[in-house]
Amino acid sequence: MFDFHFSVPTEIYFGEACEEQVGVLMRAHAARVLLVYGSERIFQEGLGGRIIASLENAGCTVLALGGVKPNADAAYIRNGIALARREKIEGILAVGGGSVIDSAKAIAAGVFFDGDIMELYASPEKQPDGFLPVGAVVTLPATASESNATSVISDSVTGKKIMRAFEGSKPKFALLDPALTLSVSRFQTASGGFDIFAHAFERYFDLNRQSSLLDRMSVALMREVVETLPKVLERPEDESLRSELMLAATVAHNDMLGPGGDFACHEMSHQITESFGIAHGAALAMLMPAWCEYVSHHAPQRFASFFSQVFQVKGDQPQDIIEKGIAAFRNFIDTIGLAQRLETEKQDLAGLARQTLDGRPFVGFGLIGLTAFDIEQIYEKILHVVA
Repeated sequence: MFDFHFSVPTEIYFGEACEEQVGVLMRAHAARVLLVYGSERIFQEGLGGRIIASLENAGCTVLALGGVKPNADAAYIRNGIALARREKIEGILAVGGGSVIDSAKAIAAGVFFDGDIMELYASPEKQPDGFLPVGAVVTLPATASESNATSVISDSVTGKKIMRAFEGSKPKFALLDPALTLSVSRFQTASGGFDIFAHAFERYFDLNRQSSLLDRMSVALMREVVETLPKVLERPEDESLRSELMLAATVAHNDMLGPGGDFACHEMSHQITESFGIAHGAALAMLMPAWCEYVSHHAPQRFASFFSQVFQVKGDQPQDIIEKGIAAFRNFIDTIGLAQRLETEKQDLAGLARQTLDGRPFVGFGLIGLTAFDIEQIYEKILHVVA
């Protein structure tokens, strides 16, 4: 096992009506609070009003900034930074899913950076001078942004998505009430659920980790998603099932499964979401079986172990298990209602591959590095050109 360091300082409150504590928890960090959220649905369903009342009862002054869109747009973040500076905001409360929390984390960093937010995210050597404290009330479990250092933002003008990890932007607390996820749509549940699966998948295929314990933990989480996600889609009102999925989301990507990860599929999915405007989890569902087909010969025993443990596939030889396993993987994706190919007009696949690399020699850091040629071959498997 390689050497590593990780920290999960976020206080996690999980369970029924835990969001009622938000005022006291936020007031411990800030008196002037910026409430960041997506759609007005949180107010229509009463959650927004309850949260503001809790904050004000605890002595907070609240300013609200709605309108977060999928993929955390830089224009919204710039507006949030300007508002936070002008109103002398002391802390940010995110109410929503990954894009909302990512936006809050970017604002929290951008307030203390003398430059444009995209410059900060695009320049690994640059750091903000500080961070506003962030709290989170999760309504869409998927990314684990509520308890990790990572945020992904995008520029709607250029379509560019950039990821940075700032330890100082980890939320101070996260409130996870499964009841808040009951109204999440079928597609968002499926897409978010697959993203949860993908975070454990990427770690499992980082062969540098060399830890049987971390492998078993990753397998257990993937099996949980494979078993639970279809049940959630069949019985979306079942809060106990939603609970399992919500906890899995946080565990999968806050280093509780250990650090590392291959993340080639995530890198390619960012390009697909940039180019075609589809959800992150939906892009991963297209890419991962295609990636397995393309790279499994590099580590047949590893892939055979994955398919036998996660999808309960049996066979006499690794290749037999892999072939059956890819079919089982695709069947799972069909079961949860996500597409495995994308119909599009004629595309410059070589150009898409170059954009994915963005000047790097390859993507993929745990199993096999994918060159521009490799990426193009995988894109060809998922993009179906229509007249």
